[in-house]
Amino acid sequence: MLLAAYGCASLIAPVQANVFLEKVVARQSTAPPILEELERVLGRQHRVATESRVQRLEEAIRPTFLSMPKCPEGGLAPDGVRYVLHRIFVDRHGWFVKGLDNAGEAWDSSSPAAMFKDHSGDAHDFFNDRFGNHTFNLHHTAVLAATLETFVHAETLDRLHAAYRLLDLSRHEDSGDEEETAKAIDTYLLLYVLGSNHSALTPYALGNLQANVNKVYPTWEATRTWARDVRREVLDSVDSPAVAFNTTVTVLEAVGDRYGRFQDQECRDLKSSLLKLETRDSGRVRLSTFYASALEGNWQFSETVDYLRQLGALDESDPSQLSVIIPNYINSPSNCVASSKFYSVCCIDECEALQGHLETHVAAPQASQARIVELVSALTSPTVQAPRNLPAQLVKRLDEIAEHHNGSVPLHSRLFAQWMHHAFPRECIYPHVSGTTKPLTPVQWMAQTGAEPAASAETMRWHVDTALQAKAKEDGEELPWSAEEELMISQPRALMAEVPVDSRSWTAMHGLAFTAAVCSVSFLVFRVFLKITDALPASTPEQQNLFV
Repeated sequence: MLLAAYGCASLIAPVQANVFLEKVVARQSTAPPILEELERVLGRQHRVATESRVQRLEEAIRPTFLSMPKCPEGGLAPDGVRYVLHRIFVDRHGWFVKGLDNAGEAWDSSSPAAMFKDHSGDAHDFFNDRFGNHTFNLHHTAVLAATLETFVHAETLDRLHAAYRLLDLSRHEDSGDEEETAKAIDTYLLLYVLGSNHSALTPYALGNLQANVNKVYPTWEATRTWARDVRREVLDSVDSPAVAFNTTVTVLEAVGDRYGRFQDQECRDLKSSLLKLETRDSGRVRLSTFYASALEGNWQFSETVDYLRQLGALDESDPSQLSVIIPNYINSPSNCVASSKFYSVCCIDECEALQGHLETHVAAPQASQARIVELVSALTSPTVQAPRNLPAQLVKRLDEIAEHHNGSVPLHSRLFAQWMHHAFPRECIYPHVSGTTKPLTPVQWMAQTGAEPAASAETMRWHVDTALQAKAKEDGEELPWSAEEELMISQPRALMAEVPVDSRSWTAMHGLAFTAAVCSVSFLVFRVFLKITDALPASTPEQQNLFV
């Protein structure tokens, strides 16, 4: 979309660009406040619940928002909003929100409003219209995030009501004793961690879940204990009765907010297991070693080559020595656990904290290579100690990126993400070109391909035996590097750096109008895209509950 916007904008005369600018700024200044409009569409109760969350979310979003490239009036285009919100929900909760996660595609492949499409047509249409006519400032972006949290709160209420119904305790929601409340919380937690469709579940099906939970979710008892600890902490801070329905809702919202951080310990344990198998300091495990570990009892290391490739977790740079990329594997959907209709809980991307540190200190969309070297040299990760002197080859790669972008390094680009993978190979994922991978859960993989996601013991032994006959890579060999660049989000200002030197005088007079035209045309293209996608038939939601 960025290239299309550039091409269209370059055909617009300066006077037309000024008209575009006037219209965009006018729409921004005369648009009704977004919360007032939200109240008109979704009602006052929803507006009040959403507004109570906005300030907290603004503060959380601010560092990333300030580092993002923006249109002239200071707002983000839809792809920028999608990127920011995906990152904030992953970092805060481990939530991969359906409709925000790019799933291997470009960030401008759909509207951020898609997260509401299957749940609230009014919310979907409202935000789609806003995206079609306005950029989003920090407040607008926080309102969108708060709206999702409000819908998640409503889902918490529905799931808790379902827990009481399934236990035949509906009449005791506000008058039950401690034992009944504990049973309701356990049932809620069971439905949550197994991603069950609580609306359709029967008491008989619940019994099946309870009988099998320790088999399909081995850390169930530890999770119950943790939830009880969260409850005790919450009860110490509220004045309402411990067994009141609203108190239990408050407890379970805290459980939902913190569960991603709690279950992430399993992800760290998984990472530790992989690091014991790692080839030198590459952030990679040879596929033969990966399968040998599975044959020795580490059953989780058994994904097929095709499934690993689809996840983006397979390094095929040396066809004779395939490898599993540790951060790509850990952060894939195959390791997601609990889910709601809005999100899945997955491993928390350790690179988020590293990227966020850079964004906070740079507070701009790009930085000089010297500034990045200074910051990264002092940046510690779970497996990299600082301060350190960056390898000469790593500094050279950063210089190449800066040269590609006329002297500065964009923080939200594929090449910089690849550079971060080289700097922190065990924490930052290797960024594949958009559209070349499509990460799927095991259930989605089986539904789409009809193939099992796990390799057979015979297949794994073949890979192990074949590797014994192959020549191993030399130690110290550099990690794979691809020169293909992609800007993760639209960067209209960056386009100005590509104007030849002899035309800079024209740029000085017309730069603002030009970039406004880029944003305006981007919006036109995006609105046409939305109309086309809205006209397509909706897909049937996939049923992932294997126990009902």
